[in-house]
Amino acid sequence: MQAKDLTKEYPRSPLEEVGGFVWLGRLIDKVRAKHAGTLGEYTAYPCGSDKRFLSTFGIETDALEKFIVSGASDQEISDWCRQHAQHQPEEGTASLRSALLAPVPAEIRDRFEQVKADLAAHRPDLDLAGADSFTWLILLEEGHPIPAGVK
Repeated sequence: MQAKDLTKEYPRSPLEEVGGFVWLGRLIDKVRAKHAGTLGEYTAYPCGSDKRFLSTFGIETDALEKFIVSGASDQEISDWCRQHAQHQPEEGTASLRSALLAPVPAEIRDRFEQVKADLAAHRPDLDLAGADSFTWLILLEEGHPIPAGVK
């Protein structure tokens, strides 16, 4: 599969599902871009939310990366995840989505506020007033839809 050039376009929304797995599409885009040399300023796999995805579903980090870079399609990757996951998407997607949208915990609040301030300085057109999670900042910065019911 062709890697996205993340210096020119955004990865998929953190909340977009691939094969029932939330976050998987974004993870795939970043892994492919990393190996194509087009990751840009994105944090390389596995970032904190990638780790949360892997932990939620019980998927091994290196094995998933190796399968993604084998040239597998999104469908093949989601099928592979179903075969190798300790927890299926039906068991983990709702809780992962909730965790991704939950306010950042106190222990990383200072870091979050700095990232939010940097984004506000870089993108004064964005209304960041109610944003309280890294996922929400991603959705706003990249122009992805904000789910109904989220502030």
